[in-house]
Amino acid sequence: MRRVRRPSLSRLRVAMLGLRAPWGAEGGVELAVGELAPRLAASGVDVTVYCRGRYNPYGSGTRSGVRLIDTPTVYRRSLEALVHTALAAPRAAVTADVVHLHACGPALFSGLPALLRRPVVVTLHGKDWERDKWGPAARLFLRSGAWMAGHASTEIITVSRGLKLWCEENYPAPVTHIPNGVAPHVAVPWEPSVFPSLTPGGYHLFLGRLVPEKEIGTLLRAVARATPSLPVVITGGGSYTDDYVERLHRDAPAGVIFTGTRFGHDKAMLLTHARSFLFPSRVEGLPIALLEAMAAGLPTLTSDIPPNLEVLGSVGGWRLPVGDAHAWGAALHAVEASTPELLAAIGAEGRARVETNFGWDTVVTATRGVYERVLSRPAPPRAQ
Repeated sequence: MRRVRRPSLSRLRVAMLGLRAPWGAEGGVELAVGELAPRLAASGVDVTVYCRGRYNPYGSGTRSGVRLIDTPTVYRRSLEALVHTALAAPRAAVTADVVHLHACGPALFSGLPALLRRPVVVTLHGKDWERDKWGPAARLFLRSGAWMAGHASTEIITVSRGLKLWCEENYPAPVTHIPNGVAPHVAVPWEPSVFPSLTPGGYHLFLGRLVPEKEIGTLLRAVARATPSLPVVITGGGSYTDDYVERLHRDAPAGVIFTGTRFGHDKAMLLTHARSFLFPSRVEGLPIALLEAMAAGLPTLTSDIPPNLEVLGSVGGWRLPVGDAHAWGAALHAVEASTPELLAAIGAEGRARVETNFGWDTVVTATRGVYERVLSRPAPPRAQ
């Protein structure tokens, strides 16, 4: 059986698609590709990312060594990713040595690269059909995308060990576990003019998209019942969830502050100076927001779902039941009653864990290893 031409990894052309844009859009996939792609490029890989133009503030061109190509789509929740990937995948298969798809929906097109006998890698970032914003038809498409990845891709990457086991039990494609990474946190001095209603060390922080499965409502109920001394800061924006976001603002008790989406300097400032990090989510792949909080040395209050526990390991902190506002309120009081020395010790444990286990250099090396393997395998049979 003919083998795929195996270029040198220093000249390897990789096309990434399935995300909105690596910079300028909020989301775990976007954060992951925004960190991974330039590091791959710096290692000598020729990386192209196909973007949805609405989210790409830089337009088509090159940034941080990564080629960005805006490709059209239909900006509707159930169609956006599918239409964009359907248009980008054939072009990517023509020009790239490896096509790297991200997430379940775009994975529906895993079979297209086989038409040009191109290997395809699919990173599954979670069981996206479990997210509340999707209706029955969209959930069927997302499940179908994961199924297609499991049967048509050359290799699957999963960001968590639990997801790897699930894929191995259900699909024949080879599966590799490569967790999301996190960059070392760079502390930012406090600037009162940026967040005039906050003080350093004087707030609890949630960071993430404002979608139902993040269980932000649990935090609102916890604050309403327990009335902690420090405000709870909710940082993030919606994702086709305008009605939900409006409801959060309407239902928020005194003591909850919404900052909207924050990137870069402002986000780093919030992480640098928070008293604790709150993460009540009930659906995750491998949460980058939690990794970022641990890298910043924050003590964490998290839901006790498997992906969060996989990130935390034996690090100290508070693991709490999903949706239990009473437990979350009690934990907020416990954090406020804890000594700075105890909170700093817990934060240092978390920082050490992510530095040891979730560095991007390890992710880049492992991802390049996947590319090398898929290029060494026999080419898919030519479509009839």
